[in-house]
Amino acid sequence: MLTRPGDTVAIESPTYYGLLQVIESLGLKALEIPTDPIQGLSLEALTLALERWPVAACVMVPNFSNPLGTRMPDSRKQVLLRLLADHDVPLVEDDIYGDLPLSGTRPLPIKAWDRDGLVYYCSSCSKTLSAGMRVGWLVPGRDFQRAQYLQFINTVSVATPSQLALAHFLEKGHYDRYLRRVRSLHAKAVARMTDRVTELFPADTRVSRPEGGFVLWLELPGRVNTTELAERALDAGVNFAPGALFSASGKFDYCLRLNCAVRWDNRVERALARLAALL
Repeated sequence: MLTRPGDTVAIESPTYYGLLQVIESLGLKALEIPTDPIQGLSLEALTLALERWPVAACVMVPNFSNPLGTRMPDSRKQVLLRLLADHDVPLVEDDIYGDLPLSGTRPLPIKAWDRDGLVYYCSSCSKTLSAGMRVGWLVPGRDFQRAQYLQFINTVSVATPSQLALAHFLEKGHYDRYLRRVRSLHAKAVARMTDRVTELFPADTRVSRPEGGFVLWLELPGRVNTTELAERALDAGVNFAPGALFSASGKFDYCLRLNCAVRWDNRVERALARLAALL
């Protein structure tokens, strides 16, 4: 809706590889903006990018981004919105992890401060209730009718039974109760995985401290290439996401992402031990 083939889209770096595949499929160019694990996307780098290149749109996950788990502070969210407004660049805000803080309250999306229809807000229950429900939603910015039209010509209809089931679940208050339990489980899972990585992996390994979601981002010491490591690990029955997947230009080949939302058992313990041995 916001771009044409050949346009440039500003994205967080690292970012989820699924977004990179979407950008590629649409014939767009990805402009990677450095992202800090604590503060989120670099506003200074984005300012420079907006001054130097014709950016058609910005795509962000400000609440618990995958793979860093960063929660951008509210003050920086507001500065980001003002910056994009000054350059009239729309923001596609993916808030798919917003309901999954590991502690505290649910953070506000950038859309909460949008008064001019600059933010196109997307979310889903795929990372909370069930990926198989395939229910998501968009709060379009300035052009509701075009969004509705494009949704119709791309999908014709929607998954009505899944939507009705989700609506009933929300209406009865089950979702809030479910989230309280899931957040607690994720917090324990992230803490447990962090402890085991700290214990097993090389001493200089750097581990993210996500504020939400359920993934860990690791920076490995030395000259480890995690793409090559992933191939060797697969032969040993261990699967993880190598860091180069999270960059359009193949950066972060010394990093990897671990998914903590797995059923913890001896199999997972052995897998971590095997991966540490390979390192």
